[in-house]
Amino acid sequence: MLTFLYLTAAQAWAMAPAPSGDSAQASQGGSGMQMFLLMGGFILIFYFMLLRPQKKQQRERQNMLDNIKKGDRIQTSGGLLGVVTGVDPKELTVRIAPEVRVKIARSAVAGVVRAPETPSDSSASGDKVKIEKS
Repeated sequence: MLTFLYLTAAQAWAMAPAPSGDSAQASQGGSGMQMFLLMGGFILIFYFMLLRPQKKQQRERQNMLDNIKKGDRIQTSGGLLGVVTGVDPKELTVRIAPEVRVKIARSAVAGVVRAPETPSDSSASGDKVKIEKS
């Protein structure tokens, strides 16, 4: 998108009529100011579209990693699912099977997995079909 805007501005600049005489010197000072404002606008767009959301995402991830506690169900960046059984400042102990525990680095955690909600008893009984033998 930024490239499109830049090319559009460059094309408009190229199609503008060439100034002549005394107005040429006056317009040269104005064109430098216009270019400065254009570059400032691009920097603002770059900041609000790329840098600011990235910093927000980093803060959210760090907050998630700092708030992992014993009993949380997590997914690692390798795709393993497990339950946290031990917490250290740099690593976690995770149970991935009934008798299998592994230690992983906190940075290897992709996210905390929320357990799926169990349906209420009334909706579950309506889905079941009883078959009676005669």
